Amino acid sequence: MSLIKSSLERAARTRWVMPLIVALAIVVMAINESSYRHSNTSLKQGIALTDARIQAARTLQALTDAETAARAFIASGNPGDLANYRAAVRDMAIVRPGAFEWLVALDPQRKASIDTVRQRVVERNAMLALWVEMTEKGQNTQAQVLASGEHGRQLYADLRQEFDGVLERASAIQSKARTSLRDAILINRVALHGLVLISLLALGLFMRQIRESDERKAQDAARKAEENERLAQQVALRTTALRNLAGHHVNAREDERGRVARELHDEMGGLLTAMKLELARLRRVPDLPPAALERLAGLDQRVNEGIAVKRRIIEHLRPSSLDQLGLIPALDMLCQEAAGRLGIPVHTQLSPASLCKDAELTVYRLVQESLTNVSKYAQAREVRVTLEQAGDTVRISVRDDGRGFDVDGVGAGHHGLLGMRVRVEAHAGRLNITSAPGQGTHVEAELPARPAEPADGPSDGA
Repeated sequence: MSLIKSSLERAARTRWVMPLIVALAIVVMAINESSYRHSNTSLKQGIALTDARIQAARTLQALTDAETAARAFIASGNPGDLANYRAAVRDMAIVRPGAFEWLVALDPQRKASIDTVRQRVVERNAMLALWVEMTEKGQNTQAQVLASGEHGRQLYADLRQEFDGVLERASAIQSKARTSLRDAILINRVALHGLVLISLLALGLFMRQIRESDERKAQDAARKAEENERLAQQVALRTTALRNLAGHHVNAREDERGRVARELHDEMGGLLTAMKLELARLRRVPDLPPAALERLAGLDQRVNEGIAVKRRIIEHLRPSSLDQLGLIPALDMLCQEAAGRLGIPVHTQLSPASLCKDAELTVYRLVQESLTNVSKYAQAREVRVTLEQAGDTVRISVRDDGRGFDVDGVGAGHHGLLGMRVRVEAHAGRLNITSAPGQGTHVEAELPARPAEPADGPSDGA
């Protein structure tokens, strides 16, 4: 009961622990996924801000190069300076349209400042274009006056100030993005460590469950082995008991047959003998009519037939030849009688064998039952009966060349083979029946030989 109770408690704990571990793992995975998404967004924003700062710096550089080339062209009228100016304007036209979009997207509150920067860049480009146009028309003096005027310097100073403000704001936003990215990385690190710990905890719990399951399986296997051993012992005991009971029944039947045979021999034999004597006395009565003598002869013949029937019944119940002559002569007589009855040769090869009286009767009955089956079913052309002893084993074999049968297909109600097996096993022997349709039948039994009796030694007074 305690083992069952502890198993139920462990099962109850496991029932709550596993769902909890799964829930924690799901939470950690959700945190990790959220942190990943946040990190990815922060990284994209940082990259976009860096690109925006680079674009803004390139715009300012292109604007500076354009102004430098324009002033040089005003001063010298050199076509190379004009070419440099136009190249800088083209670069600024390529760079400037995407210079501040990410700044506007990430910081909508600064949209007015960005528009101001854009407006000042447009105004500065228009002023530089005016300088170059006046110089190309030969109005160098007017162009130089405009280039060195206070309005131009103030416009450039305002432009630089607006650029500096935009870049500072971009730097602040980028710093905030870096901080957010570091926080996300830290959260990812903590979540990853937590997930590893939960995995280790789940692995430990899983290994513990496997160990407990193996222990339970080992205990169940041990209990099953004990139960199987107990059942095997009970089966062996029951088998021994049934074998002993079957042997007892066989012996009881043989004893009953012997008793009936003795009663027939003593009682009926005495009656038939007395009748035969009475008939003999009647024949000696003088002056009996011929008809009476004829009737007496008929009665004497019937009495002789009754005596023959009585002897045949007694021989069937208890073979007197076995008790009077021994096993080998009794088997030889049995085989000769069977050969005459069947009309086929019955070959015998009988060697002396050391068996107890009950075992000899078992061998006789086995041969008798086998020959009876041959006469009923085999349709054989010949039969061979063999008796031999090899060491501590006595073998008896009856083989015919008849039509054979399926040993496993013997139907209910046929107890001859079962009776032979019971008789043999009652003496700790083994019976083997080999047969197949069209291949004859071989009945072979092995019985333990009777131990040799010790020879009587000389007495002390000899």
